[in-house]
Amino acid sequence: MIKKFVAALALCALVIPYAAAAQETIKPEVGLSKDLIYFVFPDRYRNGDPTNDLAGGKTTDPTFGYDPTSTAHFHGGDLKGLTGTCQPGDDGLARIKALGFTAVWLTPLVTQTDGTSGGAGYHGYWGKDFLNVDPHLGTNEDLLALSACAKKLGLKLILDVVTNHTGDVVQYAGKTAFIPENMKTAKNPDWLNKLENYHNVGSFNSCWGEGRCEQLGDFYSLDDLATEKEEVYKGWIDVYGAWIKKYGFEGFRVDTARHVDDNFFKNWTPGINSAAQSVGIKNFTVYGEVWDINPMNLVSYVREKKIQTVLDFAFQRTATQFASGYSDASVLATLFDVDDQYTTPTSTASNLVTFLGNHDMGRVGFLIPASQASAKNDLLARTKLAHALMYFSRGIPTVYYGDEVGMTGSGNGGDQRARQDMFETKILAWKSEPRVGAEPVGDGNSFTNAASHPIAKYISELAKLRATYPGLANGNMQIRSASGSTLVLSKYDPVEKIEYLVAFNNSKSEAKTSINAATTSQWRTLLGAPSVTTKGATVNLTIPAFDAVVLQATSAIPSPKIAVAALKARMDFLTGMYEVTAPIKSPGLNRVEFSVKAAGSNKWVAAGTDSNSPYRIYLSTTDYRYGSKVSIRATAINIKGERVAFKQIDATIK
Repeated sequence: MIKKFVAALALCALVIPYAAAAQETIKPEVGLSKDLIYFVFPDRYRNGDPTNDLAGGKTTDPTFGYDPTSTAHFHGGDLKGLTGTCQPGDDGLARIKALGFTAVWLTPLVTQTDGTSGGAGYHGYWGKDFLNVDPHLGTNEDLLALSACAKKLGLKLILDVVTNHTGDVVQYAGKTAFIPENMKTAKNPDWLNKLENYHNVGSFNSCWGEGRCEQLGDFYSLDDLATEKEEVYKGWIDVYGAWIKKYGFEGFRVDTARHVDDNFFKNWTPGINSAAQSVGIKNFTVYGEVWDINPMNLVSYVREKKIQTVLDFAFQRTATQFASGYSDASVLATLFDVDDQYTTPTSTASNLVTFLGNHDMGRVGFLIPASQASAKNDLLARTKLAHALMYFSRGIPTVYYGDEVGMTGSGNGGDQRARQDMFETKILAWKSEPRVGAEPVGDGNSFTNAASHPIAKYISELAKLRATYPGLANGNMQIRSASGSTLVLSKYDPVEKIEYLVAFNNSKSEAKTSINAATTSQWRTLLGAPSVTTKGATVNLTIPAFDAVVLQATSAIPSPKIAVAALKARMDFLTGMYEVTAPIKSPGLNRVEFSVKAAGSNKWVAAGTDSNSPYRIYLSTTDYRYGSKVSIRATAINIKGERVAFKQIDATIK
């Protein structure tokens, strides 16, 4: 949570008319901004090489690694299975490409600590050798082959990385930490074997260290690294920089990002970016797992701790609850209202990685009826609605493998029970588990009828729309209406200059709504079965039950002359940040660029660009200290590129 403080901003007279163009800023985009991500467990996807099931003969007791009858052990899926033949019609990467995905996120591939009868590191989060692929998954050469296939197909690869901890090696005698004699060289590289590189203060929820247990304690008994130490964060730069250079990964998902040192990403990310740039990857993407459903808390990790972007847990909760009918469209509007707080010179809410379920919380087919039990009766329609909302609002959509074939998860549907096999499974509960839009898999596999599954067909259609119409692929978003069961958004790309209307109805009945668009136009239906009438810029919509509708304007967005009012500024005591709003009195889809200059400086610094009304930015008190004087200016730009400056305001933070 952003630290709150009591402050006021005294505004001087608006005496400095600013006629020249303000410093232009470019909407910051991460390398994955326009992508669709498929999140996959290699161990659970496809077995391409049964000879590595026992880790190349290194494991003789299956309970200590491979056991396909246990949900907590390796099942035999591997990199060769995921790669496949790399030819159309194959079930490997080519299938993922055919579904419309442009990026593949893989769980950690590093060699895991030895398992026990209670479980093994099939998921990848118990690493010990961080320089080599786990032998259950294949070899380093197999990963090179997968990388080559991905490049051939035009798929980006994202690696799940762990920086907060390693597998459990450090032990405790009371409060005294030690490494058993036979484990003193268990980890690779060697700096991971130094006891002093760990915090050694017990559990993250009950540690005995001086400081935040969340950052100092062991995460579920896993060895907690001292990520504030130079040897540690530089060591991680070397380790994960090598994975980029050798295998061509274009993004990292960082596990347990909320548990590392506050300054870790400031220290680590520049080195990772440098490694990526050294092999021609100019816009590498790092997104952190910050499990928090409060969007204002997520904001603090981007603005203050300088994580490039994060997984949007707030969206996940709100989207699934809307799809279930538990909440109405106003809750989505409240979520999106926080988006401007992500706006900085290097970030926007459009870069948030959105999802509907995952390997820790369960699948969307389980979570929707978990929000509201009655949603089970219309689960296929509601699941499709949730995917459309994710694909056509803001952010980078991520689909968890198996969701496209209606997997739900056995029993309570969470954690291990939502980590099913795509290939033939030996888990009895998975054979019989109910599926959304299909019969239980039984003794078959999930690939046989995958292409004809209604969810797979639907998300393929959504992906084609995103690929065909630039404004739908994470374009600028403007809320037109959010009331009751209906949410209506305008989407547009400033280069394409075409407005799209995207509407969602979470009700069992058709919904009627009227909105004012930016475009006086006729509208072409691209998705759904709406009834549409227009009068000028007014669009009257009738949206069928549980439907998602996409309309395209048949003429370009008009460019009315910009009329601006005075900049407004106030302290937002809820966030502890200072809000600057740039009111535009004229209609149209515009953007506003903001700049700030410190007293005594001649340099204007970009503060961010907002493309959605209300046009505003937030100044963090971590960037502008108490008592400092600043000047603020802004420039409005319409879709045609015409610019109008606001009058500059001077302010003192006090």
